Amino acid sequence: MRGQKIFNDIIKDNGITRTLRRGRNNSLIDKRNECLIARYYYYASIKNKCYEDILRQIVSEFFLSPATITNIILEHTEQLQFLKQKGPVLYYFQNRWPHLKW
Repeated sequence: MRGQKIFNDIIKDNGITRTLRRGRNNSLIDKRNECLIARYYYYASIKNKCYEDILRQIVSEFFLSPATITNIILEHTEQLQFLKQKGPVLYYFQNRWPHLKW
């Protein structure tokens, strides 16, 4: 019958052998966390927002829970310290992440 080979190959798994990597891509997570920390610094230092407002904004931008965001911030305090010491201006953020509104 027409289409039966495709059915057997796909549904019955009789010929397609693919190994799928499950889980998360660590390099993408690192990039997300770097951007999240930059957003946190931007809202705190440049926009002078309070902690609760920053957290609320980042939750809506990154679709993460407040607890997860807090954990990411605590794990990346050295990156925050680096940004604080460097004191980047708005152009730094706009150039690094041009797809975001700074």
